[in-house]
Amino acid sequence: MSDQTGPASALAKGLAVLEAVLSNDRLSDLAKATGLSNSTVHRILSELVANGWVYQDDAKRYRPGRRMLALAGLLSDDAEINRQARPHLEALREATGATVHFGLVKHDAVMYAAKLDGRGSYRMVSRVGGLVPLHSTSIGKSVLAARSDQEVAEIMHRTGMRGVTEATHTTVASLLDDLRATRQRGWAIDNGENEANLRCIGAAVLDSSGRAIGGVSISALEFELPISRLREVSEQVMRAARGISASLGYTGEARDDAR
Repeated sequence: MSDQTGPASALAKGLAVLEAVLSNDRLSDLAKATGLSNSTVHRILSELVANGWVYQDDAKRYRPGRRMLALAGLLSDDAEINRQARPHLEALREATGATVHFGLVKHDAVMYAAKLDGRGSYRMVSRVGGLVPLHSTSIGKSVLAARSDQEVAEIMHRTGMRGVTEATHTTVASLLDDLRATRQRGWAIDNGENEANLRCIGAAVLDSSGRAIGGVSISALEFELPISRLREVSEQVMRAARGISASLGYTGEARDDAR
């Protein structure tokens, strides 16, 4: 590839470097594989690392990042999971009028595999393929509730507990209190913890082995989803989660990971 400038070639160069990372892990090898200068490749890699497409390990080797791996998953086995989930997601949106998300756990985060916009005028900034934290989302917390307290603590140690909003849990103790209530109810709630002024209700989706692999949620502005509606909508969310789980082959009891 010629090391030329311009908006169109900048995109081509970025894609070339991204593809080359699949089979090369050092700057000099990436430059050779793409035909670009070391300085150009280094600049592109810096942007890819900053945006989660590539990461650099302790040995300074470049590896595919979470966003690249999430996209690869979406295009393979996850596409079939998404197909199985679709009718249940559409029924949930029809029943509630809210924005519906379907997310799968990828590398200690939730990847949105599907999004159906609600009937309201507000449009959420979330996107299919986007990664969001486990500890600040209703889907993430519904999955964490199916894990043991020790596993939750280990995950939070790996990921950190960044305060996305003022309402986000930033300590393991407060998160575990929330998860205990989630287990009792059967559904998780996000009260403006990932996006201010939004309320989300989520329930876990189980695979054929009974393992929580993701979840389904509805999201709306707080005044559109008042506390008085929680019992009604939580039943609908759990019904959708059960339907998706059944479509994925789940027939029995959930795995007893939350001990």
